[in-house]
Amino acid sequence: MPLLYKYLHPDNAHDGTPLPLLVLQTLRLSATDPHWFNDPFEVRPWFDQERHDHAAKTQESFHERMMGIKHSLIKGRSMAGIPTENASGFGEQFNKRFRDDIGRKFRVLCLSKNPKSVLMWGHYTRSHAGIVLGIDTDASGFHQGLKSNGFEVRYSEDRSETKLPLAFYQSPHVEMFDMLGNIVNRPDEEVVSDGGLVIPFREYRRRVEQAGITALTTKAKDWHYEHEVRFIYDLSLHSSQLICENNRHLVSIPAEALREIIIGFRADVKLVQGIVQLFRGDRIGKPKLFFSECHPNLYEVQPHETNDQYLLDYFQIVLPSM
Repeated sequence: MPLLYKYLHPDNAHDGTPLPLLVLQTLRLSATDPHWFNDPFEVRPWFDQERHDHAAKTQESFHERMMGIKHSLIKGRSMAGIPTENASGFGEQFNKRFRDDIGRKFRVLCLSKNPKSVLMWGHYTRSHAGIVLGIDTDASGFHQGLKSNGFEVRYSEDRSETKLPLAFYQSPHVEMFDMLGNIVNRPDEEVVSDGGLVIPFREYRRRVEQAGITALTTKAKDWHYEHEVRFIYDLSLHSSQLICENNRHLVSIPAEALREIIIGFRADVKLVQGIVQLFRGDRIGKPKLFFSECHPNLYEVQPHETNDQYLLDYFQIVLPSM
C-alpha cells in the first residue's frame, strides 16, 4: 500500500514539547475520540421526517400513557408532522445518544493519501509551520484495527448513508439491559424499521452497528480534498493495539513504518534542529528527509528530498538569506 500521511501542527503539547517532536520522540500518534472530530456534522445520523414523526409519536404516546400528558413536547398540539427543518434541535437528543455510543466504543487514527495539499498544509500545520509524516501502514508492528489498510472516507452531499432503523428513535428505548449493562433482547424480537416494516432485533442491531462504521467513514463533500483514510479501533476488541495514557489512546508507530518527514518552509529552526537530533541519534529509524516550498507553477506543496546536514543549512542559512 502507498504511504499515508499525518499532518502535524507545531504547537506545544501538554508537556510543553512541540507536537512534532513529541510524536517523533515517542513514535505515537493520537487515536481520536469521535466526540472530538473538528466537524460538528460528523457522526450525526440522517434524521428525516419519518424518523422525526416516529420519535414524536412514541414519546407523546409514552408520556400520555404514563403521566396522562397528551401534548408533552410542545403545548397544545403534537410535534409529529411539524417539518423537521423547523423543529430546531429536536433530533439532537438522538444524535447525542448515537455519538455517545460511538465515542464509548471507538477510537480513530486519521491519515491522508495526499502530502501536497495546499489546504491541508494551511489548516493542519499552522500555515506550513509544522510537518507531515509519511507512514507505511503495512509495516510489521503497525496495528490496523478493524480493517486491513483502513477505511477510505467517502464524501457525500447529505447524511443519508448513515441511516438508523425507526426503532432507534422510539420511547422508551427498544434495547433492554441487565444489571451489567448487557443487552438482553431476544434476537428474534420484532422491532419497526423504515416504512413501518418489522425486522428481528438481531437485524436491527446489525444495522445500528453498521451505521456507526458508516458514520465514522463518511464526511461532507466539502472535505474531499483531504483524501482521508481512517484506522478504526474498537476499544473492546483492540485494547492491546492501543496505548492508554492520561485518558488518551495512542497508536504506536514502529520506526520502520516512519518513511518520510516533510518539514514546512515556515517551521521554526529549533523544531528542525530537534528533528535532526532525533534522526542522528537513530531514534526514529531512517526516514527520508524533505524540506518543502510552494511549487513554482502549481497549487501544491513541493517536497525536496535532502540529507540531515543540508536540512539544517537550509533552515539556518538558506531561508534567512532569502
